[in-house]
Amino acid sequence: MNLMGLFIANPLAFIVAVFALSFSIGFVAIIAGTGGGVLFTSFLLGFTSIHPDIVRATSLLAAIAGTRIGAQNYLRSIANIRLALLLATPYTLFAVCGSYFGLYLTKHFGNIGIGALKLALGLIIICIGIMYIFVKRSEYPAARSDAITEKLGLEIPYYERSLNSIIEYKLRRAPLALLLCCVVGFISGTFGLGAGWAIVPTINLVMLAPLKVATTTSAVVISIGDTAAVFPYMMSGSIIPIFAIPSVSGLMSRARVGSSVAVKIKAKYVRNILTFLLLFAGIKLLLVGAWMLRI
Repeated sequence: MNLMGLFIANPLAFIVAVFALSFSIGFVAIIAGTGGGVLFTSFLLGFTSIHPDIVRATSLLAAIAGTRIGAQNYLRSIANIRLALLLATPYTLFAVCGSYFGLYLTKHFGNIGIGALKLALGLIIICIGIMYIFVKRSEYPAARSDAITEKLGLEIPYYERSLNSIIEYKLRRAPLALLLCCVVGFISGTFGLGAGWAIVPTINLVMLAPLKVATTTSAVVISIGDTAAVFPYMMSGSIIPIFAIPSVSGLMSRARVGSSVAVKIKAKYVRNILTFLLLFAGIKLLLVGAWMLRI
């Protein structure tokens, strides 16, 4: 997909093409119940010649906007702010480190650095695709607090409108969740993936929080962490308005349309499509990265 050639020939057509591509990616992602950053980054890096720094910076911008818009109705009533601030600390620190590391690779190692990024990203995207096949999220997992999590006082009950009752829940494995946030933050900053694909399962499946708590709390963590992580890209000049504006607008516009369609389509079918696209893009990134490294 020669977007750069289209940009040189017809800037207006380039803007329309980027918006349409971003809208399509975001549309599939929101129905499948995930963020658009993973699909956006993998496809743009795998199938276009746009510089990785520009793609990653734009993807982080979209992740920031998407989490704030998507969960704004539930942040005050459901999100666990104590838990969010706890997890956001390591996530933010390592996301910023990841951003600087990614910029260092592309700046000092040229095509070899870009090839290494694409090769590593391909492996990560394939792992994420496999994760979508086997990992099943739980609406209300049962748990008992462990000693560390109980001392931190992280449990905050919330009102569940669909059940017309107060949901009280227990959390556990806070140290493991903090460690995972370090890893996810570094990956997010380095590759511009956002982190909903990992933070939600960490809170829901590792700490055993209800799914709605995991989703909305993840939005707070990502908003804080990715806002910091995008700063190094901004300072390096990687945010290009003619690309960033239609990309973020397309990814965000899908929210309203996708939400209305989601109730009519079985999400599992779309998740199967998403999984196929992730595996397809991951394999493409592996091939491109291996070719650039001459493996």
